[in-house]
Amino acid sequence: MKICLYTETALPTVGGQELVVDALAKEFTNQGHDVVVLAPRPRRGLVADDGRLPYRIVRHRRFVSTWRLMDWYQNPLIKLHQQFPFDVLHCHSVHPCGYLGALCCDRLDAKLVLTSHGGDVREGGRRILKPGARSRSIAALQRADAVVAISRFTLQALRGLEPSSNFVEIQNGVDLSPFDSPVERPPELDPRIQPGKYVLFLGRLHSRKGVDILLEAWAASRAKSDSSLMLAIAGEGPEREALTNQARQLGILANVTFLGRVAGASKTWLLQNARSGCMPSRDWEAFPLVMMEMFAAGKPMIGSRIRGLEDLITPGRTGWLVAPESPLELAAALDQMWADDRTLRNYGAHARRTALEHGWPSIAGRHLALYESIRSRAAAEAA
Repeated sequence: MKICLYTETALPTVGGQELVVDALAKEFTNQGHDVVVLAPRPRRGLVADDGRLPYRIVRHRRFVSTWRLMDWYQNPLIKLHQQFPFDVLHCHSVHPCGYLGALCCDRLDAKLVLTSHGGDVREGGRRILKPGARSRSIAALQRADAVVAISRFTLQALRGLEPSSNFVEIQNGVDLSPFDSPVERPPELDPRIQPGKYVLFLGRLHSRKGVDILLEAWAASRAKSDSSLMLAIAGEGPEREALTNQARQLGILANVTFLGRVAGASKTWLLQNARSGCMPSRDWEAFPLVMMEMFAAGKPMIGSRIRGLEDLITPGRTGWLVAPESPLELAAALDQMWADDRTLRNYGAHARRTALEHGWPSIAGRHLALYESIRSRAAAEAA
């Protein structure tokens, strides 16, 4: 099968959507299919090393606007199909990519599949409120042969736009191979971080992620009085300076370390050796890959009781859910996490089993089965 994955953001930008597209492209290639990724050129300051990828990637100019002159961006799709006549066009956003696919899919004679990663369809979100975005998103959903929902949150948002679409629920996957064996401790890591003695937050330092709530909870928890216990905050973002100042004002800076962006073996070590992970997000999460990576490392999670996280964290099995915007509830969960080693081990074992069900070979196989089903259905209808 010839497959085109179309995305408005790809490596070397690193985030959930970029990693999902990369993982699917690799796995489809591993399973013997011809794959090409179509994406804009990276933003200024980032250098694409596309030649090192095990699949082909074709770049077009960056979007000048996602509501003006959009019709022009059909041209890269049409040109690519002339060179690589793909059977399936899988767009990794409803708008703009899905809309562009809907505009020209009939001329390409390809089946159209859409996946939203959450931000483009969230009701009240910045992207859906852009001029023309809602109507174009609805048009794309109406034209699609199938729409993949990666979580209950995205399914609800998609149905709110176009309830009659052909929805299929396929959650994102996780690369299990980095967690098959322990990795060596990174030599540059803060020496205060010791195995089993820290809670890990890993994500963008943005107000939506709720790290300020986590700092307040840490200050209210019993961990504050134990100098050997640490809160490790890995990631970059606009809130870093404010969060550092907050930790200083709360008197917990000695027990908090800001690690900046981590990747590769350093990230794997942090996941493997944490006591647990924590995701105190305020509003919504579509399907956070970092949580599934934490599960793959056999570690439980503490998270907010919000859409997206409720899909993954099962209280009493894989972690704890607490009310969003509640430092006191979060502090209580932290205290429970530190207090009971047996419960922690049981939660970690359940978390690992959950991750095993989401290995990328299995998730890619479900996508491929979807592609085959819509192609077979179309062939039967044409007969």
